[in-house]
Amino acid sequence: MKKKYVNKLIALAVATVMSLSIVACGSEKTSADNGDVTSITLYPANASLTSGVVGGYMGEYLASRGLEIEVWAYSDDKTNAIMSSGDLPDVMYVTAEQLEVMIESDMVLELDEYLDDMPHVVEQEELLAPAFNYIREFRSNDTGKVYCMPTSVGPSAASGQTDRNRVSVNWEIYKAAGYPEINSLADLIDVMKVMMETQPEDETGAKIWGCQMNAGSDATYFGSLILWYRWQGFSEENLPYLLETDMVNGTYASILNKDSLYYEGLKFYNKAYREGVFDPDSINIDRSTQGKKTKMVSSGTNPGWHDTYFEVYVPGTTIYYKPGNTYGSTNCYLVVNADTENLDGCLKFMDMLSDSAAQIYASMGPEGDFWYTTEDGHLLMTEKAHEYYQKADGSNYTYDNGEEAYLWNTAYILNTGVETGYLGYDESPIVNRHSDWAEEMQYTTNTENYNDWKEHTGYNTWQELLLDKGAWVSESPLDNVINFASTPDDTMQLTVDAIKDVVVNASWKMVYAESDEDFDKIWDKMITDCEGLGAQDIINWRLADLENAKTVRDSLN
Repeated sequence: MKKKYVNKLIALAVATVMSLSIVACGSEKTSADNGDVTSITLYPANASLTSGVVGGYMGEYLASRGLEIEVWAYSDDKTNAIMSSGDLPDVMYVTAEQLEVMIESDMVLELDEYLDDMPHVVEQEELLAPAFNYIREFRSNDTGKVYCMPTSVGPSAASGQTDRNRVSVNWEIYKAAGYPEINSLADLIDVMKVMMETQPEDETGAKIWGCQMNAGSDATYFGSLILWYRWQGFSEENLPYLLETDMVNGTYASILNKDSLYYEGLKFYNKAYREGVFDPDSINIDRSTQGKKTKMVSSGTNPGWHDTYFEVYVPGTTIYYKPGNTYGSTNCYLVVNADTENLDGCLKFMDMLSDSAAQIYASMGPEGDFWYTTEDGHLLMTEKAHEYYQKADGSNYTYDNGEEAYLWNTAYILNTGVETGYLGYDESPIVNRHSDWAEEMQYTTNTENYNDWKEHTGYNTWQELLLDKGAWVSESPLDNVINFASTPDDTMQLTVDAIKDVVVNASWKMVYAESDEDFDKIWDKMITDCEGLGAQDIINWRLADLENAKTVRDSLN
């Protein structure tokens, strides 16, 4: 390990005792082969995967590809322990900053000579070439080599939506409440109150809160403001450096000002808490748990999906949504442990993530249950699947083995709109996200809720509504700038990490503040603490770096 990185890696650990306890668990990872099935360990990008050996139909599918996967439970503490010890799982999702440290410290495997051993990577060579060229140039520590795999490369599925970039409400309850008027984001709190009065509990008797957050998304910044930013045409990508990114107008601004969206967002959620519509257990909730909880309005990091949640247009807001990603995700990469004893399994796993059909299996189970393929190259829904949608009783789809359908939610190398090579029933290309198949959409866009949404809004799709109101921006002066930004050096990263801890802790305290006076005291102390740690130096460095990144981007284009 190179000496200049030793201090950084040690500092990343929260405490030596915690590091040792986690590392001890990690050292017991399975490395034995079971016939043609290779067992590997996987560390996810966040808390979206359940820890333990993957079972059920997803486990069976992995086995069909020669794999057994043991997921390590994600947490900030465990990430720090992994980084400080160098005791990695076989495959790990990492940020750009972690990647840089790992390359310098010889912790991850150089992948160039293995790319040809992954047939689906080769098959997608044209699509993936820009991402690999980018990785060699900007994510290789000036070696020109490939030490990581990109994620989410290619087009997004085009379904008339804008992914997480929208305000959504629980439509049946919103309808029952009389479609309360929404003229500003502030109105959402009163709307939540009305909806909670209309239906206080779900079918299990659990209270339905107006909105929620989750602490499981606080990886490099206070994650629960992601939707708040995306509701208003902003990106969260520079929050680790105390900057908010206005994609609509192409500008950056400090989050430490009282006129920032950051301050407004914390005020919004604090008001929601003090007025009784915010789930007080939010600080104990992880990302996957939040997604399973019923709520009135999209919040935190969880937007809520059709057919329960539908979009509402908030006058004065503009949505930024750019479908597709040439270079892949800006801060999520896959690496292989340089010391792995299960290289074959690692390559099989990454090849699976490069297979445009793999997401179908991961989200819709075994062939012949929900879907099937024909000899002439069509992918169609089974009669059982048609009956499920015709019944439309709100239950989850259940496979023949009794298991309910769920999304194995992790970042794939290919994005959601990459074509699988099959055609649908209407001869349109089948993409790897089943919710965008025309055959399925004939049901999902023809439900009682969806039809009521269309009748109430007067539009067929959300994007149609946004375009008509001039409220959708798909091109920004800041597109892809983040891809060409630098990572901090080891000393600066220590400062960024220290500031992150201050900001995240203070942000949670402000959400739960009992008065405006308490809120402002916490805010003022956060500002003082950040300034004492050198916040302005971080901001100045990042602004200069982003300007340079924009110049590099423009020169390549």
